Amino acid sequence: MKKLLITLIALVGALTIFSNNVQALTFDLVPPAGQLQQGQNIQFTVNINTEGKSYATTSIGMTYDATLLQYVSSAPGTTFTTVTTDNQSGGKLVLTGTSAAGYTGSGSFALVTFKIIATASGSTTLCTLFNPDTPTPTTVAGPTATPGPTALPKTGSFDQAKGGLMLGAGFFILSALSFFIIKKI
Repeated sequence: MKKLLITLIALVGALTIFSNNVQALTFDLVPPAGQLQQGQNIQFTVNINTEGKSYATTSIGMTYDATLLQYVSSAPGTTFTTVTTDNQSGGKLVLTGTSAAGYTGSGSFALVTFKIIATASGSTTLCTLFNPDTPTPTTVAGPTATPGPTALPKTGSFDQAKGGLMLGAGFFILSALSFFIIKKI
């Protein structure tokens, strides 16, 4: 009976530590497919996955090579009601999505249109996404890569993971104390 009690307490503690779900917000940049030509308008899609958490507003930064692309416009995707664009100097955009009811799920966050102004053909990275809270881009994606989503910065709550670890550690301490108390009886 004593061993069963200790085993159950230890099992609950282990499950608490290892089953803690840390939620994170992710963005993916999907480049246009096909051959690109000077003067052509191209569209990048910024996808979002809230990983179960609801957001009323969120932002993502996007850099582009201003010698190769000219920013034309941005539009909301299928997830947030509105997406505003802060066109900053040096080929930087900050896209901010808002939804009064909040949004939970995954889908298209924004559609960003550029005009190709490059004067010579070649292969290069045209756009990257970055966390607007940090000054430098963190992951690269562009139309010269194989079309498809590219993983980008993740933000989450370390406090949730820390809370789960603390709760799990508490259960382990409780099971160790129970073991010594029961052993003395």
